[in-house]
Amino acid sequence: MPKAWKNFFDTIAPVYENEIFTRNTVAEVDFLLEELQLLPGARILDIGCGTGRHAIELARRDFIVTGVDISPGMLAVARKNAVRAAVDVEFVECPAQDYVAGKKFDAVISLCEGALCLFADEDNIWSKDMAIFANMANMLEPGRPFLVTVLNAFRLIRSITDAEAVAGDVDLFTLTTCNVNSVDVDGQQVVVEGIERYYTPPELVRMVSRVGLKIDKIYGGTAGSWHRGPVLLDEIEFMAIGHRK
Repeated sequence: MPKAWKNFFDTIAPVYENEIFTRNTVAEVDFLLEELQLLPGARILDIGCGTGRHAIELARRDFIVTGVDISPGMLAVARKNAVRAAVDVEFVECPAQDYVAGKKFDAVISLCEGALCLFADEDNIWSKDMAIFANMANMLEPGRPFLVTVLNAFRLIRSITDAEAVAGDVDLFTLTTCNVNSVDVDGQQVVVEGIERYYTPPELVRMVSRVGLKIDKIYGGTAGSWHRGPVLLDEIEFMAIGHRK
């Protein structure tokens, strides 16, 4: 994640868990474990772990968890939360595309645009997320599962006008938008301008196949309302579940 996004998440870290979509952590972890069929003691890598809400809940259930994030502010909150929960989680500050663990995992997750879908002008739209998926494949044992959520291109396409495309507000070549995001932190608006990349399920299937992953299921996956059903066209995100070939 580029510097602008890093600074944004550093700043909003103290209030991040006030967001409404962060309130279903226990149910989401229940969902993850049912889908990934993991037994306690399994090693789980959480890429873009943020404040550690999923990582910590997984550690509470006796999983061995490593959380990776580029934001030291988010990780500082995560470490405090882990101490408060009396659990041991390995938290690592590193860009997701550069992380090398030196060990294998039984499952990899990346949720809520913690690592995927966020870009700056200097990033290569075609290679950064591919590098993250390649890292997932390299760190998974063969046959072991992964689960990710990404921004839903169907929603983007249904929402835009020809005028917006002509004006460059949406880049139809890359399926990206340049957005200004604002969050209130102690009465002060924190703003970041960054690029968000949207995906269709077929594109994601082809991408991950190139690096040794296979998608087995696609579900609707908007944070706070995961469900086992088809992707709804206006959902913010969708979920892909698969395994290393």
